[in-house]
Amino acid sequence: MSEDIMDVLLTNDDGYQSAGMAAMRDAMIEAGLNVLSVAPDGPRSGTSRSASFRKPVVMTRDGGDERNPIYRVDGTPVDCVRAAILSGLARDVRLVVSGINEGANLGDDATYSSTFGSAAEGALLGLPALSISQQSRDGRFRLVDLTDYDYRWCSEVGAELAAWMIASPPPPRSILNVNAPGVLKDRRLKITALDHRVWDPVHYEAVETESGHGWYTFLTNVDRDPVFTMRPGSDASAVAAGHVSVTPVSFDFGDVRAAGRLRRWIRQSVETINPRLGASDGECGSGCCG
Repeated sequence: MSEDIMDVLLTNDDGYQSAGMAAMRDAMIEAGLNVLSVAPDGPRSGTSRSASFRKPVVMTRDGGDERNPIYRVDGTPVDCVRAAILSGLARDVRLVVSGINEGANLGDDATYSSTFGSAAEGALLGLPALSISQQSRDGRFRLVDLTDYDYRWCSEVGAELAAWMIASPPPPRSILNVNAPGVLKDRRLKITALDHRVWDPVHYEAVETESGHGWYTFLTNVDRDPVFTMRPGSDASAVAAGHVSVTPVSFDFGDVRAAGRLRRWIRQSVETINPRLGASDGECGSGCCG
């Protein structure tokens, strides 16, 4: 990659000092990419595509070097992407990467995620985008992790996908939503579709607050994981089976052929990338979506 071009705009929703973001940044730099990091000054999880419209967004240089600078922002992850691109700071970047997130972003729940939301902002502003998340080491699907994260394989996969998306861009307004399992059982990438979340009112528990009864609207509980339908070919079922899930999402609204073009692109991409990752073959496997 050219030393004069900033290849990747990197952001996340866990803060500019998060371990997952550092792992992704290091892996991409090691792969020869120049990385502009622009991320919130603290955790901003669960804000989806929330943006600041009534206050100025301030970007402050906070580390890195001239080829790989780091900025912190007093706003949301979407603010980070918007401010970096629209201000001209990221004028040369060719890809937006968001992550590595602490915890999986699967199925319907991905739409709540500001990891996914900031990647979507990049796609809507004209750049291919990669949203990448890591399940906890124990393989649980809980929202609040109680163990830890191992970013080694996730960062390797992310760097490989980032380099590929720059060299062979996907169709316009495209996102790849990637989830790495906590317990890796197969090195092949699986092409998937977003799964459906199962909401059970029986587990909608009341808690006492200063103002009376309250409810955890996301049904959070350290002893109970979110429930997905685990449909064949879904991202949740792939992660549960120990695969890295790659879900292509098109934001090319109104073009009925856009999803088909993106599916063809991701099939060809996975056939190329899987052997590079040490997979046994270049096929995307029986769990792929159609």
